[in-house]
Amino acid sequence: MARLLTIAFWLFLSLPIYAQSETGHSWAGLSSQEKQILAPLAKDWDGMDPAKKQKWLGITKRYPNMTPLEQQRIQTKFRDWDSLTPDQRKQARKKYQKIKNLPPEKRHEIKEKIKKKYKKSSKLKRKHSK
Repeated sequence: MARLLTIAFWLFLSLPIYAQSETGHSWAGLSSQEKQILAPLAKDWDGMDPAKKQKWLGITKRYPNMTPLEQQRIQTKFRDWDSLTPDQRKQARKKYQKIKNLPPEKRHEIKEKIKKKYKKSSKLKRKHSK
């Protein structure tokens, strides 16, 4: 449940950049670098709406300039999304929409709770991996 909320919130933080055109991009038309970065989204890519594709393509353009930690975080989020069942993805999207429609103060409160939970779980993972 916490994972779904985290993913939903991450989607919220990554609000889509609306496409300039409606032509979209097919998976086959992506560069090898884009495919490598977006690999966990491959099976859903061609069915995605153009605005979401533009958002993800924007991430691929910024990706080479990200720190290794930021790149790792993005890949973790992609893998988390990829591991969800279609029903879990549907639930995450619903939660995303619900969060998106909240007043800014409430969204900020939720963001802070998730950040705190994320930091706590990251510390536990590092502690157990040593």
